Amino acid sequence: MPKRKPKKATGKGKKEEKPEETVVHLPVREDYKVVTEYWVVEPYAKVKIVEIPEAGNQRAYFVEEVQLTEEERKAVDKLIDILSVELEPPASFDVDLRQHVIDEARRLAEKYKGSLRGIGEESWGKVIYYIERDLVGYGPIEVLMRDYRLEDISCDGVDRAIHVWHREYESIPTNIVFRSRDYLREFIVKLAHMSGKHISAAFPIVDAMLPGRHRLAATYGEEVSPRGSTFTIRKFREKPLSIVEMVEGGNLDDWTAAYLWLMIENRMTAMVIGATAAGKTTLLNAIANFFKPGFKIVTIEETPELNLPHENWVQLVSRESYGLGESKVGQITLYDLVKVSLRYRPDYIIVGEVRGEEAFVLFQAMSTGHGGMSTMHADSLDRAVKRLTSPPMNVSPAYIPSLNIALLSERTVLPSGGFARRVKHVWEVEDFEKYREVVRWDPVKDTHRVISESYHIKHIAERTGKTPEDMYKEIERRRVVLKWMQMKGIKETKDVFTVINRYYMYPDEVYATAYAELKEANALPQPLKITPKAVVEVIPQARPVVAKPAIQPAAQVAAQTSTTVKIPEENNSTPIAEPVPSLPPEGTAVLKALAVLGGEGDHASVFSLTALSREQFVKAVGDLSGKRLVIPTLIYVEGRPTVGYRLTSEGEALVKKLGLK
Repeated sequence: MPKRKPKKATGKGKKEEKPEETVVHLPVREDYKVVTEYWVVEPYAKVKIVEIPEAGNQRAYFVEEVQLTEEERKAVDKLIDILSVELEPPASFDVDLRQHVIDEARRLAEKYKGSLRGIGEESWGKVIYYIERDLVGYGPIEVLMRDYRLEDISCDGVDRAIHVWHREYESIPTNIVFRSRDYLREFIVKLAHMSGKHISAAFPIVDAMLPGRHRLAATYGEEVSPRGSTFTIRKFREKPLSIVEMVEGGNLDDWTAAYLWLMIENRMTAMVIGATAAGKTTLLNAIANFFKPGFKIVTIEETPELNLPHENWVQLVSRESYGLGESKVGQITLYDLVKVSLRYRPDYIIVGEVRGEEAFVLFQAMSTGHGGMSTMHADSLDRAVKRLTSPPMNVSPAYIPSLNIALLSERTVLPSGGFARRVKHVWEVEDFEKYREVVRWDPVKDTHRVISESYHIKHIAERTGKTPEDMYKEIERRRVVLKWMQMKGIKETKDVFTVINRYYMYPDEVYATAYAELKEANALPQPLKITPKAVVEVIPQARPVVAKPAIQPAAQVAAQTSTTVKIPEENNSTPIAEPVPSLPPEGTAVLKALAVLGGEGDHASVFSLTALSREQFVKAVGDLSGKRLVIPTLIYVEGRPTVGYRLTSEGEALVKKLGLK
């Protein structure tokens, strides 16, 4: 329901001014093709995914809410006013707030029934929906917050369509547009207050957690964002993905999952690396399914996103300073929490994301025998180690072998089309700058391949009095259990955790059941034969300039051993420029047109500057959108909503590299 500012008082004979629209929901036009539609709050709120022909069939997310009559609108406003005065507080903290408000609204409606005209039984449901939506909900974005298919909600300012990240359709614009700068500022203040935080012109940035553990990042006014207030909400998944769902979705294969199960049981340390929104925390949460029942787990985060089924779990969250200016009064950092966590005698310390001095303490803890897990922003293990050994982390190279396993998770293009998250590499750390790749994702077949034997399995075997062959057989047994859970539909995190706990207690019994049922269904996984070969990447700390003939002996040595060593090419005194991504002429033309228009423009303006045919333009925009260089959006031109395009940060960087500005 679009909010409207109250009408201004007018003198006699003067024409009343039309109230300014604060939020609009653009309608679905007849020429839009509806790809799919589903209810979010039946029968009051529906979502339609449509294709917009004038934007090259760009898909968009349209919200359709039931409309109120004038009498129903007055009843909603009146009840909200009454509730704000006469609302009784809940009897205890265990009461659901939404249900309490609905019950109070019904009670007060019965009390003031005589003054609520035109409200019958058929209208009451709509009235309750809007009271819940506007009083205790998220107002104009309530449907977006309730849609479990969405991962992110992003508002870039006034007169710009809100964008969402849909699990099936990825980044797409919505039909919701904030029109009023004042209302958007008020709305962000409300979000901040719902998070228990403050935001204003004096403190224009907030990073907080909304009810339901959704993560909020927002800016206020024009203090730090010239285009006006902005916000992004990363939605929290109430039911985290289990390791079985990760395997079923192709994020990783069952052998890698079983391998990680064995590693976690033996308190090996692990780090998940990748870019933003690569699925690092989701993967870390899924791996946590493998903890033994008796393990004591301590998690340390800035914003609590981990959701473990484990009973013996201590969750610690950092706190910002409540002092003003440079004062750090009351601040509790990740560094402080990692230090105090050691007093809890943990089996595993999990840091949601390492990026500062807390990494130093974490690696010290891991080097003394504690299990450790974390995530980090990096695109390769080599770069992750470089970050770890540089300020502000300052982890000594001698401590790097305390990290046993590194997994690279990325959002990538699939061979069949579309995008998905995949674990692209699994490395084992033998020593500083000496890494062994165990598992690699094949981008052609969308499968994971074991390319090397494990370095750590030998050490685990020695420690437990077994042979490496016994360890590999144990991995195959656990593959059978994971495959059986997948076949039986055991996917919920708690159910998966229960089966894993049973396996720890009665391994032979659980394995026998899984093996028998899989064999009967002819669904047993084929055992993998691990060849006794190791693919090790050695990265020298210093890369001296050498003559070309000096490379020959290294190649001969590599050929004489069973270990393949990758030796970087020799350094050159001339710095090598960073490669510029190649684009077809059509894509370059679209980028140049957007650069001329200042980074954003409507469909007609961009198209007219490219001199491309309609088919070429549509293909070029689709290609740039797939590479996340351009985002199709809805913008306002002279007060009229129209389809447009905007350069992403990656797109702006490429425009500079290509010299198109």
